[in-house]
Amino acid sequence: MRYRIKDVEAVRYPVLRVTFDDGLSGEYDLTDWIESAAASSSLKDRAYFETVAVAPDGRTFGWNLHQAGHEIDFCPDEARITIETALVEQLAANYAANRSAAE
Repeated sequence: MRYRIKDVEAVRYPVLRVTFDDGLSGEYDLTDWIESAAASSSLKDRAYFETVAVAPDGRTFGWNLHQAGHEIDFCPDEARITIETALVEQLAANYAANRSAAE
């Protein structure tokens, strides 16, 4: 399934909140990518980081999306997997923390 992005916003540096067209929303942390990828040097500027946008078709999100060859864009499928995994891990941790000793 190909996911579409409804909205993306910088919630704190370097974390984005990504919202999909089906309503799923979560945080997408770019810390590791910004620290390690050569193409990410411009994202070290926090003001620039906050200019993140969704492509008109919702098939990607990123920066400079209208400048072919200069865009920094992300795959919504990978973002979705990362966000879903984090949500499931959080639910599991909450469940484990709230279990009684008798269970």
